[in-house]
This record gives sequence, structure tokens and C-alpha cells, in this order.
Amino acid sequence: MNIAIGSTHIPYNSKYFQGSSAISPSPYANGNERDIRLQAAEAKDLNDPGVRLDKRLGLIDCKTCSERKYQDGSDDPGVSFKTPAHISPESSGAVVMSHELEHVRRESAEAQREGRKVLAQSVRLETSVCPECGKIYVSGGQTTTVTKSDDSSSKKDFFKDNFNKSMSGYFGRQIDIKV
Repeated sequence: MNIAIGSTHIPYNSKYFQGSSAISPSPYANGNERDIRLQAAEAKDLNDPGVRLDKRLGLIDCKTCSERKYQDGSDDPGVSFKTPAHISPESSGAVVMSHELEHVRRESAEAQREGRKVLAQSVRLETSVCPECGKIYVSGGQTTTVTKSDDSSSKKDFFKDNFNKSMSGYFGRQIDIKV
């Protein structure tokens, strides 16, 4: 029986498909995969595609991803990440989005307290690529809130005010009487 891998045909009974007693072409077959991969990562250049793939798959720890810290740069005192904290690349999207939604809620509450109406709110997440392992992660976010004053009681109708001002001089000066 032959198995096709790309354009290469490998017989099923070859050493690639036999159990652990056969000679394996993989250097990781002896059971200490993690140790061998770590040694390979230390011996090889960090830009080696094999090492980068192992880091992206999580088989080798990425030093850059494990040391990355997030900190809020806004002047909003009531949100998370005022002190630097680590977030894993896999959960960075959810954590950064929940942090930005804290800003959305606080801005909405502040607008309501001040009697303003929220016209629009948006959240933009920024992504980056780790230079060491190549993982894509959420590196930050920005919340934008647009409000306007909602003083419906003090709204002025300039047309109506101007009309009343100009017409007020004419009322009461003349009387039309029919006999």
C-alpha cells in the first residue's frame, strides 16, 4: 500500500509509519521532545523557521511573549491595567476588549451624569506580530466617544426668537375695529 504525500509516494511499511521500535527520522521520537526542542532552539538561530513554528505552536516558550506587559495609558482612573500586567497572546483579544468596554461604560455614565447625549461610541483594537515567534496578538486598543449637550429645556429656536423680536414692535400699536 502506498501513501501519497505531495508528489512523494511512501510505502506504508516503511520506517516512517512503524512503531517506536523502528528507527525514526525524527529527533524527537525518544520521548524528551520538549528538552530536545529547547536544545535545538538554543543551538539554532531564533529566526529558523522550525524554531519559530515550535514557538508559535507553544512547544517552546517564547521569551518575548512571556515578558510582554500591558498598561493603560489613559487618564481614566477607574479602569483596569493602571499597573503593568502580563496577558497571554491567546487571551489578549478578550482581555483588551473587556478593558476598552470599561472605558465605554465609564464614558456613557459620565455623559449621563453631565446631561449629555451619546451620539457614537467605537472601540478599535490594534494587533501586532511577535518578532520572536510570529504569533499575532492584540497589542492595544482605543475607545472613541462622541457626545453632545442634551439641554432640551434651554434649546433656543433662533428663527422663532428673531420673528417674535421683530413682530413684538408691531403688536398693540394699531387697532382694527369694525363697527
